[in-house]
Amino acid sequence: MARRPHLGVDLVALVLALALGLAITALMVAMLISVIDNQTPRPLGENATQVITAITGGLIGVLGGYVGARAYSQQQHRDKNGDSDGPA
Repeated sequence: MARRPHLGVDLVALVLALALGLAITALMVAMLISVIDNQTPRPLGENATQVITAITGGLIGVLGGYVGARAYSQQQHRDKNGDSDGPA
């Protein structure tokens, strides 16, 4: 069985995607608990909002870079082997 050359990179991207999903789920649960406990939603503070935005944006940026790099790599591999599907 041939070993994939980018297995470590794929694993990191999977972990980042799972972390993004977990973070969003945790935020929603925290907001629901806040509403249930206080009967009125309290907005997040400005610092908390900035931190959440920075972390989420960073995770999405890294995942986007990974997806773009993989697409570029696969296209280069197809071009090298002459397997181009699109117009030349």
